[in-house]
Amino acid sequence: MMENFKVHVYPSDCDSVGHVNHAHMLTLLERARWSTLERHMSYEEYMRTSLWAVVRKVEASYQAQTFPGDDLSIRTGLTSVGNTSFIVRQEVRNQRGAVVCDASIVYV
Repeated sequence: MMENFKVHVYPSDCDSVGHVNHAHMLTLLERARWSTLERHMSYEEYMRTSLWAVVRKVEASYQAQTFPGDDLSIRTGLTSVGNTSFIVRQEVRNQRGAVVCDASIVYV
């Protein structure tokens, strides 16, 4: 199941070229993953579990630029669960429906 997270892009989210750069996009993706987790358990509940995982690998494909004033929709979902890892897939679209970024995050 994919969960949706909305974010508005402000000038402070952008670099000197005027668009959201690749590093800040990763921050937005992380914010969306935390939002997805919080729909199922609070941060305090999470910290009391033994479910802690760390990012082992990030693959991100940047397909369109994002500018101040854009409204982004970040879809996040669990795509694979293994014995020692799991994979989260995320897709970012702008208000025109164009894919801005497609990412896959491997946790161990």
